[in-house]
Amino acid sequence: MAHSGAKWGTTSPPISRPIILRILAVRGATRKRREAHMTQLHHDFHVFINHSRFTFHEREQTGRGIKQHAGIPLDHVLCLDPRIDHQHEHCGCERRHGGELTVIADDETVQMENGLHFWSVAPVTHTVTVTINRKPFEFADPHQTGRSLKEGAGIPLADVLFRDRAKEDEVIADDAKVTLECGDCFHSAPPANYGAPAIGKDDVGFERFESQAQPDGWTFLIMPDYPLPEGLSPKTVQLLLKLPPGFPDAAPDMFWLSPQIRTPTGVAPQGTSIETVIGAPWQRFSWHLNPGAWRPGISTLRDYLRCVRSRLEKRN
Repeated sequence: MAHSGAKWGTTSPPISRPIILRILAVRGATRKRREAHMTQLHHDFHVFINHSRFTFHEREQTGRGIKQHAGIPLDHVLCLDPRIDHQHEHCGCERRHGGELTVIADDETVQMENGLHFWSVAPVTHTVTVTINRKPFEFADPHQTGRSLKEGAGIPLADVLFRDRAKEDEVIADDAKVTLECGDCFHSAPPANYGAPAIGKDDVGFERFESQAQPDGWTFLIMPDYPLPEGLSPKTVQLLLKLPPGFPDAAPDMFWLSPQIRTPTGVAPQGTSIETVIGAPWQRFSWHLNPGAWRPGISTLRDYLRCVRSRLEKRN
């Protein structure tokens, strides 16, 4: 008996070869992507840091993480050398300098690759070398005080510290702030009535004078009946000298008169100006000793008064 329609047990039409190849290609590509992804997640990356080989298990790292993994202090600078790609187990490279290195910040992300080379650089510290009492001393911080300089050089705090200057040495008080420069020279001297010198009439050469100690260690010396050279007016004035804390080793500078004086031509002397001192106007003479004129331990107040007189004798 004949049957119509499809027969039971028949097979599907065969799949063509091109379709089979496409299916296999898709499956192969999918498998490769999966394997690549797993490799990326679990691949070890071998890099060099300061000649030593280190292994990282994750591709993404931070500068901080690289330092910690390699035992580098966090205050050191981490740099990547983009010109080196190691394909071997050992490193004999020398560290490069300048723009050839790329600085890696602590919070910066780095994509690790085999053969990368990193360097760490210690922070730079600049020391300043100065001479104190003819001996060299190094200071890591250029900002010092008179007290810290004494302590660094083993100088008794009671001594007076001076900075050598071309004209007159500068007295450095204990609380004075000093910015050091390489080559600076300092010297110290034992105290000798510094800040409040004992002044007698023999030191001044006048019967009447007044000594006023100031809070900052200076001493103001006033002579109320100072006679002026002929031709200057008025005939008699007050003369004020400011004695520094280190006097007599430290030299005075400038002098002041009250009231204002006039030259024979009726004008104010050269290099003068008005300045308020101890609550009153004084005529200041911006006049200075020549370099080396004041000799510590030798020069006296009378010597300085002779220099003042010499300036006034010019009458200009």
